[in-house]
Amino acid sequence: MSSSPSILVIDDKPAAHKALAPLLESEFSIQPAYSGPEGLEKVNLSVPDLILLDLSMPEMSGLTVLKKLRENDKDIPVIILTAYGNVDSAVQAIKLGAADYIEKPFADGKLKQAVRAILKGKQDVEELSSELGIVGKSSQIQKVWQLVKKYGPTDLPILLRGETGTGKELFARALHGISKRHRGPFVPIDCSTLPESLVESEIFGYEKGAFTDAGRSKPGRLEWANGGTLLLDEIGNLPLRYQAKLLRVLQEQQYIPLGARKSRSLDVRVVSASNTDLRKATQHGSFREDLYYRISGVIIELPPLRERGGDIELLTHHFVEKYGRKYNKPTLKISQEAMDLLLSYYWPGNVRELEHLIAGAVILANQIILPEHLPLSSQKEILTSGSGGARSIKLELKFGCNVSKPIDLKKIKEKLAERAERLIITEVKKRVSLNQTELAKFLGIDPKTLRSKVK
Repeated sequence: MSSSPSILVIDDKPAAHKALAPLLESEFSIQPAYSGPEGLEKVNLSVPDLILLDLSMPEMSGLTVLKKLRENDKDIPVIILTAYGNVDSAVQAIKLGAADYIEKPFADGKLKQAVRAILKGKQDVEELSSELGIVGKSSQIQKVWQLVKKYGPTDLPILLRGETGTGKELFARALHGISKRHRGPFVPIDCSTLPESLVESEIFGYEKGAFTDAGRSKPGRLEWANGGTLLLDEIGNLPLRYQAKLLRVLQEQQYIPLGARKSRSLDVRVVSASNTDLRKATQHGSFREDLYYRISGVIIELPPLRERGGDIELLTHHFVEKYGRKYNKPTLKISQEAMDLLLSYYWPGNVRELEHLIAGAVILANQIILPEHLPLSSQKEILTSGSGGARSIKLELKFGCNVSKPIDLKKIKEKLAERAERLIITEVKKRVSLNQTELAKFLGIDPKTLRSKVK
């Protein structure tokens, strides 16, 4: 069987197949389909690496074929083949997710060049996904990848929106990794952890003598990110007065460090992330509306883990393998009972909570991870319906109290993750004789973080 990339050509005209074959068959494995239904049937039998799709076919149009591919979550790159003068329909196909379009008759070398570029882009994304540890085959996460692949190569401002722990920084890195700026720096800044007194100096930098303790100049994150990508994580926490200053920077692509007299030019792509609805924040007056529109050229919603179907099992095996290697337990497995427990849990802390939980379980387990290695086994989460059809959550968590009234779920996420971490750290301390520094290294965190977690 050939290892060449496979291309499915869907075109009702035999002459088109005859013209395409000599252009591509020396480098690719070509499969013909002479109608839309035949093409869809072949895709169901064997997924090709790429599809060449004619727009004008009598039985089923190319646009209809493309829609059906997307409805069935077939994330296959598609190049549209269109006759001269039918560019409007080709543009419509691009909006539906086609990767490119080529006008007939095919210019010498142009088609092969387009095919090579798209297949290389697909390979780069797959390698990047593996490198970043982004795992998932659910339709929800595949839709996110489609948007990342579509908008990553552009310079459009992106807003990543999702609950805590859904992987916003990972997807920001993916956007950077497939952009034309991928050789430049990727600079994240967490707006939620910056004290207000340090916001300006951290983001914009300062000149020597700008204030009493400024003994030397210090570049800000904007300067670090020049030529690359700046991630403004939890941008909704940025104080209003700095939102105005950031807006001017994004509008003018210039900034002025503290104490400087002249502005400096800036070439940076901005990706923002938030676990709150910034549109609602503009209505409440806590976020500038003009800044919201500036940063949200494209909004990508990241699904919570509980909505990602079989990804929980995939991610669990991925983390067991990852931490099994780290802690020299490469043959470690997880029991079905433990897996069932994970699958039935609500995951308020999402992927981050799952990873922390599995990391701790790997440390505690010997040959197989059992329910008792998972702190989840000591807590229940029951969904009940409240008055007026509203959902409330009754939580019986061993936090020293029971809660049986409706709660904002966001308020307990950090508490759940914190409790899981404390349980793991406490159990590890019982089983290994290490000082604070050695224990921090063993757990993969810095000593300062460990001290804060065991207070």
